[in-house]
Amino acid sequence: MDAERAVEDALREVLRSVRLEASVMSRAHLRSPWAVATRGLPRAIFHAVVEGECHLGAEGSSESLHLRPGDVALLTRGSAHVLSDGGGSIPAPLGQLAMRRDGSCVDTLEYGGRGDQTRIICGSFVLRHAAGELMLAALPPVLHARGQGTGGLGAWLDTTIDMLAHELERSAPGAEIMVARLTDILVMHLLRACVEQAPERGGGWLSALRDERIGRAIATMHHDPAGKWTASSLASRAGMSRSSFFARFNELVGEPPARYLARWRMWVAADLLERESLSLGELAERVGYSSEDAFSRVFKKVVGVSPVQYRRDGVAASLH
Repeated sequence: MDAERAVEDALREVLRSVRLEASVMSRAHLRSPWAVATRGLPRAIFHAVVEGECHLGAEGSSESLHLRPGDVALLTRGSAHVLSDGGGSIPAPLGQLAMRRDGSCVDTLEYGGRGDQTRIICGSFVLRHAAGELMLAALPPVLHARGQGTGGLGAWLDTTIDMLAHELERSAPGAEIMVARLTDILVMHLLRACVEQAPERGGGWLSALRDERIGRAIATMHHDPAGKWTASSLASRAGMSRSSFFARFNELVGEPPARYLARWRMWVAADLLERESLSLGELAERVGYSSEDAFSRVFKKVVGVSPVQYRRDGVAASLH
């Protein structure tokens, strides 16, 4: 397997595992002068610029993004932030501004003066699988994807945002379905680009995925969590000696292969508990455990509660 194929397999397995729930929250039609302050959310947030320009400043960040048509700002932690025309206006709290519903399938905010117009599509998303949790945690709190391109991601963003804006302007049958599908596609494409553009060096989970040898081992664990994987067998998959593999894995991922595999198995188990009605024994077997007791002990250590309590209470996993 060549280096490019190994990386593709690792990325494909991560993106295949992700369960995306994305939605458009509102659209904003704004005229200068304007500034709007938005509270943080327990979800990732995105803003796609359809027309005009704006500036985004996120809580905890000293940098301000300058967004143009076709650009998308992605707040991976759902941080509180301010959107403005850059003119220094005092931000109005979004919660105090009136929205209207005028035939579109989402609410519309109209705010500001009589100057230049900016139109923005505002949305949010969550990633329900552990792969998504890891992906978002590995990304910076604020990302800027640039549109207005003649090829690659830029051209794709321009087209998708235009299609999304068109559907939001209509009251045609099926508009809500089209908006939902286009939003899913937009977010998934952004996430894929983020993963593909992650540096191959510098450490971290995304760098590990893009490493030819370590990425191959991670993809192996993700694809078959029930496999009887050891450091030696994973090193063989990676084409490395056991000692070199162990050191390189620790360097990039930040923990030994065995611990990463145990955590991945428990995250997969938590996902199965939410989606399927499996017995404890079946669940343990699906993630590589022949003993229900051993599985339950590791699950509680990683997730924080027992499998029974997780299923009963719908507890969101705290991925230690």
